[in-house]
Amino acid sequence: MLAGKSLLRWLILAPIVVAGGVAIAAFARQSLLPFGVAMAPLDGSQMVDPRNPVTLEAIGFGARLAEVHVRDQTGKVVAQAADQPRFTFEPPLAFGTRYTLAVTVERPWFRQKQTRELSLTTVDIPQLEGSVERTLAPDASVTLRFDRPVGSLQTKGDLKLAIEPDQAHQTIRLVASDYAQGKTLPVEINWQTTTGVPLPPLHLAITTPPPLSAEITPRGQSNLGLAIPVQLTFSEPVADRENVGQHVSIRTQDGADVAGKWTWLNKTRLRFTPQTQWPASSTVAVSVDQKGLKSLQGGMMDQPLASSFSTGSDRRIFVYLDKQQVAAVENGQVVRNFRVSTGKAATPTVAGSYYIYARFPIKTMRSRAKPGQPGHYVVENVPYAQYFHADYAFHGAWWHNAFGRPASHGCVNMSTRSHNRRWPGASEDAGWLYRWASLGVPVTVFRNSPPQTQVANSGGESMPVGQPVAIR
Repeated sequence: MLAGKSLLRWLILAPIVVAGGVAIAAFARQSLLPFGVAMAPLDGSQMVDPRNPVTLEAIGFGARLAEVHVRDQTGKVVAQAADQPRFTFEPPLAFGTRYTLAVTVERPWFRQKQTRELSLTTVDIPQLEGSVERTLAPDASVTLRFDRPVGSLQTKGDLKLAIEPDQAHQTIRLVASDYAQGKTLPVEINWQTTTGVPLPPLHLAITTPPPLSAEITPRGQSNLGLAIPVQLTFSEPVADRENVGQHVSIRTQDGADVAGKWTWLNKTRLRFTPQTQWPASSTVAVSVDQKGLKSLQGGMMDQPLASSFSTGSDRRIFVYLDKQQVAAVENGQVVRNFRVSTGKAATPTVAGSYYIYARFPIKTMRSRAKPGQPGHYVVENVPYAQYFHADYAFHGAWWHNAFGRPASHGCVNMSTRSHNRRWPGASEDAGWLYRWASLGVPVTVFRNSPPQTQVANSGGESMPVGQPVAIR
C-alpha cells in the first residue's frame, strides 16, 4: 500500500520537476549570452569624420542603456540619454575634439549592470602658420604653411589664384594673376583633409601691391638750358634698378636717341645726364615703358608715362674768379659782362662745371650755423637767386657795393636795385642775368681765366647738386 502511494506521488510531481528543470536551464543559458554596449565608430577611433553620427547600442537579451553622458574635452556635457536600447549622438560634431561617453547598460531580469567610458577624437583642422591677412610677394604669390598635410584646395573670390602645393601638401603657394593693384581682396579657400573630410572654409584677406608711379622732370617746360638733366622720381624703390634706364626712351624731335648717363641719386630718384648737351632750340621727348618696371613690392605702372620739354638758345655762364667777372655767352658770343663778388679766401667759390638747378625771384637765405654760433645769419629778400651747385648761387646783394673783389661766403654776389636803399642807382645785373638765363643753363667757374676761344666752347659734365640752404 505504501509503495502504491509513493508511485502515485511521483507520477503527479514528475511533470512539474521536469518543467522546472527546463526553465532553470533556459535561465542559465540566457545569463551566459553577450551583455554590454557597442559603439560605432569603434571605441578609441581617431580622425573621425564630424559629419557622421555616433551610435551606442545595448547588447544582450533585455539589455537597455540606463544612462549616457557625452562630454567634450572641456568636460562639458553635450548630449545625454536614459533608458533607451539605442542612442545616437547627432552630427555635426566639433572638429579636433576628443569626446568621452560614459555609458551604463543594465539587464534587470538577470540583475546585470555594466558601466564603461568610451572615447573618440574627430579630425583636426590644419592650422595655418601666421595671419590670415597677407600681402602678395613681388612675384605675385602668397605662401601658406600648415602644421600638417592638407588635401585638395580650391579658391573662391575676385583674385584669380593658381594653386601650387609642395610634394608633402603642407606648403601651398598661391600665385595671382590679372589683379587690381592697391586693393585688399577677400579669398575663400574650400579644402579637405588628406582623408577627404571637408573642412570649414578658410578666409584670407590678400592685399595686392600699390601701383608704381613716377614723375618726369622737366615736364612741359620751354626755353631750358642745354645742361638740364632728366629726372625720374618713383613712388617707391624699384626692382632691377641697374637696368631701369633700358626701359626709358629719350629722343630729340627728329627721332634720334640721346646718349647719356644714368645715375641714382637716392632710392627713388634717377637722373639722366646727356653725354654732351641737349641740342639748342629743340624738343626732347621722354617716355617710360610701363611694362618693363616693377617696384620692390611687385607693383607695376598702370598707365603710360611720357613727357617732353624744349631747350632755348645755346646760353652759357662763365665765372672768372681771378678777374671777379661773369660773362653771359649766347651762341658762342659774349652778350654781357658783369663785375661780381665771389667767395673770400676763407669761404671760396667752388670751381668746376655745373648748371642752374633752382631759381627763385626772392629768397630768404640762412646760414648752416645755428643761432649763437659763429657765422649764423638770416637774410630776407635776397633777389634773383639762381643756384648752380649745392648752396652756391648767383644772387643780388643789396647789402654791399664792393663788386670787383671777393666779398661773399662763396656765392656769386651781383649788383641789384631790388631792396637796395643804400645804392638805389645800382646796376640791375642780377635781374638781367635772371631774366636771360633759365633752368639748365651751364655754368663754368674758372680759377684762372682761360683763352677766350676756350671759353666760348667750354662745357663739361654737370656735377651733383643739393638743396639751397645758405647765403654766400
